[in-house]
Amino acid sequence: MYRNLGLLSIPCILVLSACQTPINTLELKNRNQSLQQQLAIKNKTIQTLETERKQLQKALNESNRVRKIIGKEKSSRFNESTLLRSQVRRFLQQQIDVYKSFLVNNNLLDYVGGELVKRKQYDNRPLMLVDLKNEIPRPGVLTGVAAWFVKPSHMIVKVLRKIDDKLVVVWESHNLNIRKTGLIKARFHVTVGVEKGDVLGYYFPKAASVAFDKGTGDTRYLSHNLRPGSSISPSSLEGEDQQRAYSLGVYGLLQ
Repeated sequence: MYRNLGLLSIPCILVLSACQTPINTLELKNRNQSLQQQLAIKNKTIQTLETERKQLQKALNESNRVRKIIGKEKSSRFNESTLLRSQVRRFLQQQIDVYKSFLVNNNLLDYVGGELVKRKQYDNRPLMLVDLKNEIPRPGVLTGVAAWFVKPSHMIVKVLRKIDDKLVVVWESHNLNIRKTGLIKARFHVTVGVEKGDVLGYYFPKAASVAFDKGTGDTRYLSHNLRPGSSISPSSLEGEDQQRAYSLGVYGLLQ
């Protein structure tokens, strides 16, 4: 009896299996369609993004092309402007030099210093001279120096300013190489502004070959150089009792 029941159950199992198979196939088919739809959407999205990328790349290439053109134009204008400014500065400097030379050669500038006359004595040794008699009378600018040289020499002009009870070196010229003798005039490479009461100094690193007399001036001296920023008390300078007057001074435009 039990054997018969077992035989009867086999067809039932087959029937149930047959009923379940179409359901699984339909589910797989639906899933496949869903995946295909998702894939189609993503492919469309990829195509859209690729189109946008190409458009952006095209816009970027155009932007780079325009930027390069603008860069070339800007560089060209900059070079032209730089060249023009250089030419204008050079022209103006030439005109200024001609103007300065005209003023100096025709004695049209203000002069501060000892009388430019031939004198009898000179020092054939390095000296730092400080002219305490001929102070700057008015503010302005200095453009050059003049002196009566007995021998060729080198000279550095200095401006000393009174601060408290000291004289402080606030400026010095380049080294002036004097190759001739007699009355020599030389221009500074750059002008220097001065104030009323400033004192003039002159350093001769090799030999102070500028002529002087005694008894009519107040130019004092030191055996060493006073560099910019250094200071000294007038009482520390030598030669007070000699009252030296040098054929030495500066030119400029004073108010």
